[in-house]
Amino acid sequence: MKKILTLSCLFVIFLSNAQSVDVLEDKNGYKIFKLNSDKLDYINNLKLINMNDGFSTYNYQETVEYEIINELRYFKNKTSLTYLANKHSTTLISLKNLNPNMKDRKGYIKKTEIVLPIKKILRKNSIDNSLFNLFGEKVNLIYLTFENSSNKLKKISLNLDIKRSVQWLPLLGYNLKELYTEFENILGQNTEYPKPTSDCYKFKSQSCIYFEDRIFKGKILWKSKSIVLEIYHDVKPIVNYDGTSNLMVNRIISFEDRDYYKSKKLLHF
Repeated sequence: MKKILTLSCLFVIFLSNAQSVDVLEDKNGYKIFKLNSDKLDYINNLKLINMNDGFSTYNYQETVEYEIINELRYFKNKTSLTYLANKHSTTLISLKNLNPNMKDRKGYIKKTEIVLPIKKILRKNSIDNSLFNLFGEKVNLIYLTFENSSNKLKKISLNLDIKRSVQWLPLLGYNLKELYTEFENILGQNTEYPKPTSDCYKFKSQSCIYFEDRIFKGKILWKSKSIVLEIYHDVKPIVNYDGTSNLMVNRIISFEDRDYYKSKKLLHF
């Protein structure tokens, strides 16, 4: 009886630690971002990037809300009106409309008072910096894509791009393998064929053909019932101003609503 109980306990522990793509369903997104949640949940930290095919993509970032207050300021020294207009994000025409009796000499003022539109911070909408850390890797940007008709979140994209020296080229396959392994430890092997072959596991501290083949425009997919997780990897050479070269390693991790994923794939077929 004790043996049966012990085996049962071990079985339960095994199941609780088992890798399963169903974790995608349980998490339903990335950290605080949940697929098919409402745009209002994140509205204070969204900056519009583009609108296309009935969807809008935003950069998730810290934002600041301002109000404009017209204030009288005195200038003792000679000051350019163009400089003041640029500094306060206005135009010369608007500045002159605010100060109809202003006297300037060839676009400069001195020893006079004028009204300026001063920005006052109402509120800072801060963000949790831990969102920009994935398995110890720096997340440069977080993009959120919403369906315009429903305002529901359909895609979460994490930009992990990194600039490397040309000498890193032989290591990129192994770096991709390391990133993949972090997900595999949670979700199990990717669900789409082909999959990493046995040599990828036999030589754990080395790359293998599977990952080498995906350095340039490579994709690795996990698909659960309603969610698609994709690792996208690409490499592009860049020439610096001094004539030296580097590699721009493009890495995008995306979590997508599966219906959205299928519709976009058909649209761009």
